[in-house]
Amino acid sequence: MQRRCPICKKLVDSATNTEFPFCSERCRLLDLGNWAAEKYVVSEPIFNEDDDEVGDTPNSDDTKH
Repeated sequence: MQRRCPICKKLVDSATNTEFPFCSERCRLLDLGNWAAEKYVVSEPIFNEDDDEVGDTPNSDDTKH
């Protein structure tokens, strides 16, 4: 599979590059640094903190899995 490196946009092949989806260790570390510096954010919470607190009683909808 070929994709563009999310940092430098160089074409990267997953079959030949061990750093995939990045083109190099440098780009991988730059991406990690961006997360650490909070340059990336998740736009919406995965769950609502008020919905699933410990000790809550299950709702009728909670029985469906």
